[in-house]
Amino acid sequence: MRWCLFFGLLLSALTVCGQPLLLLPGKLPQQQMDIGPYTMFYEDPSGDTLPLSIIRTRPFRPFAQKRNERVSFNDRSVMVTWLRFTLRNSHPSDTLFALHLTGVHGFITLYENDHLIGQTGISFRHQNRPSPYALPLTVPPLTEQIYFVRVLGYVWHPTPISSELITASAGIAWHFGPGGAAEDMLLAGMALLTGWLLLMSLYAFYFFLIARDIAYLFYALYTGVSVLFSVYSMNYRFSFYLNWLFPPQVSDLLGPFHVALISAFYVLFIAHLLAIRNGFPRIWRILQILLVILVIQEVHSIAEWVYGRPLFLNNAVYIYAMVPSGLATGILLVATFRSQSAIRPYLATGMISLLGISFIPGSLDLYFYNVSALVDAFFNYPQFWILLGLAIESFCFMLALAYRGRLIEVENRRIQERYAYDLETQLAERTHEIETQNRLLEAQHIKKLEAEFEQKLAETEMTALRAQMNPHFIFNCLNSIKLYTLENDADRASEYLTKFSRLIRIVLENSRSERVTLHNELDMLRLYADMETMRFKQKLSFFVEVEPGVDADFIEIPPLLLQPYVENAIWHGLMHKPEGGTVRVRASQLQENLLQLTITDDGVGRARAAELKSKSANHRKSFGLKMTSERIALVNQLYQTHTQVEIQDLVDTDGQPAGTEVIIQIPI
Repeated sequence: MRWCLFFGLLLSALTVCGQPLLLLPGKLPQQQMDIGPYTMFYEDPSGDTLPLSIIRTRPFRPFAQKRNERVSFNDRSVMVTWLRFTLRNSHPSDTLFALHLTGVHGFITLYENDHLIGQTGISFRHQNRPSPYALPLTVPPLTEQIYFVRVLGYVWHPTPISSELITASAGIAWHFGPGGAAEDMLLAGMALLTGWLLLMSLYAFYFFLIARDIAYLFYALYTGVSVLFSVYSMNYRFSFYLNWLFPPQVSDLLGPFHVALISAFYVLFIAHLLAIRNGFPRIWRILQILLVILVIQEVHSIAEWVYGRPLFLNNAVYIYAMVPSGLATGILLVATFRSQSAIRPYLATGMISLLGISFIPGSLDLYFYNVSALVDAFFNYPQFWILLGLAIESFCFMLALAYRGRLIEVENRRIQERYAYDLETQLAERTHEIETQNRLLEAQHIKKLEAEFEQKLAETEMTALRAQMNPHFIFNCLNSIKLYTLENDADRASEYLTKFSRLIRIVLENSRSERVTLHNELDMLRLYADMETMRFKQKLSFFVEVEPGVDADFIEIPPLLLQPYVENAIWHGLMHKPEGGTVRVRASQLQENLLQLTITDDGVGRARAAELKSKSANHRKSFGLKMTSERIALVNQLYQTHTQVEIQDLVDTDGQPAGTEVIIQIPI
């Protein structure tokens, strides 16, 4: 074990012996001195896990052999480079004071021999450092010191590592001279752009609260996250001591992933304005995939924020982190040119500005060497160009929103005018309809009054006809009683009078009703037929037939409707036949709502009766049947029915008259 330790110390000593020695006489020969020829370097592939005691034993190489970190791809996400140089102060009494510069990097640590003497860096907050990335060192008279510098960065595109010494006065002059002025101007420019973005964000959010337009919310989130990105960048660059908001552990790694979050809201904003979901479904599906990737990038950023170190060792994950954002912008630009939206020029101008000012320079990794402090401050700081592109784009988008609002206002005014015109047209049409309806209602009212009057008139006429028919029937019956009296046939006169009293009671009861049951009407006909049979000396046969399915107790018909036709069949058809004849009444129901009554006789027929010119028949026909026809017409008018009466002459096989048939069809 001792031999191993001995050989390790020997190897370290031999390595140190190969180190070029920089001899200085108590001060620097010039304000700024490049000590690269006197510096050795070693790239630590372990990812900042080896202590200084182990690093001292590693093989350092001349600084001139170091690659240019800006243009040479580094496949590691954590880059640790160690520098070593030796200073000897040859002055016997003066102490050497100087500042060591390595460039702008995340963490810079300075060791004197084995002792830590200072820390700085763009991600290291220290309010007492003279410059953001310079460390002081002191070499006493006639003393030789070995210095180790650890340069650590969670890389994306790092700036090249340098090794320079400057005087304290040069550092102060840089801070308060051109370098400090350039930083102040950069800070003022970034603060102006940040204020603009903050104003746009608050303005859009206020309009969202008023109008509830989701486009303003997406714009407010887009510009609001841009403000956070800008504040982060300024805190990263100018040390605002906002460690409670932006932890310094991975502050130089969070930038690209804040851009991813900006792009997510930016995609939603443009997609909503152009209605890409419905207008360009294929493009929307691609954008959805990119949105998922952007959300994953943001989740990855938060995880690294909590963890404190990169989660991926491969630096390509971070170098190409802005590719999804740039791709989304390009796809949105294509959709913008394909759309027919009136705000297309504003959106296209904003997206082209973002691509030309932010994404393309960042992707090309432009870096300018040997330029003034002012040019270096602006042109070699990618966050400024990203912020400038976002500010210009947000201005164009605000113009798009304003023009969109103007278009909506014009469209609303046009819709209101059209709506007012439609309302006036509808009002005129409605007024005309109301006037027409009033006229129709007035006409209907008049018709209703006329119908009511006609109905009452019909009822009056019906009552009058019934009043006329009752005396007519009674007159005929009294004539028959008179005939029996003259013949001194007291028994038959008594029987006839009994039947007559029963019949007249039924007729009087039925005459007071508008309708009677079919059973009641048929009973009345049987009584009447019996009386006529007595008058015809039993030469008359009368039959009533009710078919099954006919509910005679339920069906109602006008009273005394059949009696005139039975009477007409007897006196027209049978009185001229010496042998008499038969009258049949048949009730059938052809349909569910149609009753058919058929009255058939086997008399001489209507033609023969007309030839005989029976005065009695003529009288009865002209009076009884005429009143019955008028009653049927009034029933049809009163109840809105269509009762039909059809009279047919019957003939035998030889073509001779064989009687008459009356068919009455009554809707029920």
